[in-house]
Amino acid sequence: MTEKENYLPNLSGEEHAHALELAIQARRRYAALKARVKSGELTFTDAMDEEDAKRILVTSLLQSVPGIGASKAVVIMRLYRIPKGRRVGGLGIRQREALVALERNGWKL
Repeated sequence: MTEKENYLPNLSGEEHAHALELAIQARRRYAALKARVKSGELTFTDAMDEEDAKRILVTSLLQSVPGIGASKAVVIMRLYRIPKGRRVGGLGIRQREALVALERNGWKL
């Protein structure tokens, strides 16, 4: 690999601070979305359709559903063959449909 392939831009202090602020804002939006799911204000299915959800890990969003912890999230991920690091935006149509059906069924496996 040449240097050009692995090039990272040199940001000025102001550009770096702006990028950090954008990252903080994004993390706050993701946390707010998961909190809405946890409180029951938003269903898992509706949350998957939100623009911000596309960047959230599927396991993280699953664990924000009341009654689903780390163990059950792992079981669900394995059952539907969803890779550990998959983000909601990267779900296939069948995986998405399976998760929606599971939610309709009351999260009973």
